[in-house]
Amino acid sequence: MREGGAAAGAAAAIPVSFTLVTGNPDKRAEAERILGSPVDCVPLDLPEPQSLDLLAVLRAKGDEAFRRLRRPVVVEETGLELAALNGFPGPLVKWMLAAVGAEGIARTALALGDARVTARCALLWTDGDREVIGEGETDGTLVHPARGAGGFGWDPVFLPDGEARTYGELSAADKDRLGHRGRAWRDLLAKL
Repeated sequence: MREGGAAAGAAAAIPVSFTLVTGNPDKRAEAERILGSPVDCVPLDLPEPQSLDLLAVLRAKGDEAFRRLRRPVVVEETGLELAALNGFPGPLVKWMLAAVGAEGIARTALALGDARVTARCALLWTDGDREVIGEGETDGTLVHPARGAGGFGWDPVFLPDGEARTYGELSAADKDRLGHRGRAWRDLLAKL
């Protein structure tokens, strides 16, 4: 597991300005909790290359977001890597989630006999001249049926290693401390 440079769950001073590019209000809320302040946010519909390379997808999104906005941006790419499928769907999880839902993803892993999974998040800050990438990951297992009403996406079926509660059952503060996105934000801030 990768831990960011800042204290887990602690708000950190933001050393540079940026616009977070996301149309997902849950991702914006997580960023604001982790950073401890409101975040300028623009919901752009960015093309996403169909690739299993999370960083290639991230960089393509960052280039396009900067091209459109012409100011410093942060973009995110998240992946869910199922051990039973040798890391698939990875960054393609958005489409698998849309097709079969969170419980369908969990059922797939369980049917294949290996519920181990890694959640990855990468954040890219760019001002057009340079880029900084923060990464976070959390290992866990998929559970079925889904548990908890919190979070979003596949949170109710993701049980982090060492936890008795799924992301969907965790408080927002605990998810930010343990989760892949919180770790990525702390890593990005440490590098900026």
